[in-house]
Amino acid sequence: MSPEGVIEPGKVRRRVEARSLLCYWANTELGIGQAELSHRLPLNQPAVSNAVRRGARLARERGYRIEPGK
Repeated sequence: MSPEGVIEPGKVRRRVEARSLLCYWANTELGIGQAELSHRLPLNQPAVSNAVRRGARLARERGYRIEPGK
């Protein structure tokens, strides 16, 4: 999926999962606040909060992680 595809509006499962992981990692690894993410993405603040929780669950359940230098 292209970077543009991740931030396009819509509820296609693959896009929702990718956007959730983006929100989770941006919030936890980069320290970008949820309010800031809601301004940058086509999501309101409660949707970003849900996405962060969903991303954390996806990362944990599927073993996804960010590796430095990749």
